[in-house]
Amino acid sequence: MSDLTQSFHEAITRQLNQSDFDVIGVIPIPAHNDRMVRLRTLQEILEEFEDPKGQGTFDYLVQVKPRRQSNSVPDLSPKIEIPAETGAGSIYLANGKLNIPYLLRNADLLFDAGDYPLARNIYKTILRSGEYTSQALYRMGLCFEAEGKLEEARLSYDESIAYHPSLDTFQRLTTLLVRQNKDQQAAEVIERTLNFKDLSSSLRFELHKACGNCWTRSQKAQDAEEHFKKALEIDPTADDVRANLGVLYLQANQMSEAKRHFRDAIASNPRNHQALSGLGSCSMAEGDKQTAHEYFVKALDIEVNNPTAIFYLVKCAYELKVYSSAAKFLQEYVQIAPINANLLYSLAGLQYHLGRMNEAKMTTQKILEIQPQHPGAMDLLQMIEKYSSGI
Repeated sequence: MSDLTQSFHEAITRQLNQSDFDVIGVIPIPAHNDRMVRLRTLQEILEEFEDPKGQGTFDYLVQVKPRRQSNSVPDLSPKIEIPAETGAGSIYLANGKLNIPYLLRNADLLFDAGDYPLARNIYKTILRSGEYTSQALYRMGLCFEAEGKLEEARLSYDESIAYHPSLDTFQRLTTLLVRQNKDQQAAEVIERTLNFKDLSSSLRFELHKACGNCWTRSQKAQDAEEHFKKALEIDPTADDVRANLGVLYLQANQMSEAKRHFRDAIASNPRNHQALSGLGSCSMAEGDKQTAHEYFVKALDIEVNNPTAIFYLVKCAYELKVYSSAAKFLQEYVQIAPINANLLYSLAGLQYHLGRMNEAKMTTQKILEIQPQHPGAMDLLQMIEKYSSGI
């Protein structure tokens, strides 16, 4: 004990001896430590603080107890000043620490109400407390994401994982990376997620499928194939995974493998329009345009929002001089697709070849409203007018 500590101890002892209290201990608190002393037990405090070093004034933790006449065990619980409002329904607990569950509930309510900056401020306060660090960082990421601050959200999720990897945080980070078109990073995060123990078979299947899709978009065909095959080991009947594998083999010009997986997909689900479209693409690559046309019609009859099938069906229609199906599906497609002068031009041409001149003229006029100098549309309009006038 330093001379200053000894002197303070003797002085306060003399003073308190005149009252009904005895001094139990005087513990020095170094100036460089946080003044918000986390009072637990006397032994913990003694282990936490070193002897004070340096010069200047010092703070002290003074323990006292009422003088008792009995031989009961003395109460060594440290005493601190507690804010006026404490308890389960307030910011502070009875021991003076922040009431983290209470703060989390209120911050979550603010988040649900759309007050993201204020919710984020509460999560920051929790973060500074040194408790619930991973949860606070995760919730801060949710706030940033809701505010459209995607990079800040990503950093918060990364930090949350560094403190405590959780399945929810990994999945949220993956979704965010896909949203940012960072598919390779997303695939790497999913592969880390797959290291979690006790994942259900259904979740492991979904993770392998998502990882394969991310690697496909990253043009990493070998990695994508590996994950698609692992997904099929879990569920061999998964027609969407079969179709995705077929696309990989089609891109690699492995036609026999591509067709096998497309057909397996259709065997599991006859309405898998991606697999039907894939078989159409295989037929196109092999020069069988009639079969390709049939597959594209089947695919679009199930789902018209298939740009690949639309493109190749129109191509087949002009080469085979069979226009009605292409005109039908293209007319439906332009109603849901972004306005595109070239799509309308293709439709106008199909209508012209079908002899539907009024429709062709109206479609051509729409093209010229969008793109007044569209050369093909101007020429087509002249042809329509000549046909209509009988020249």
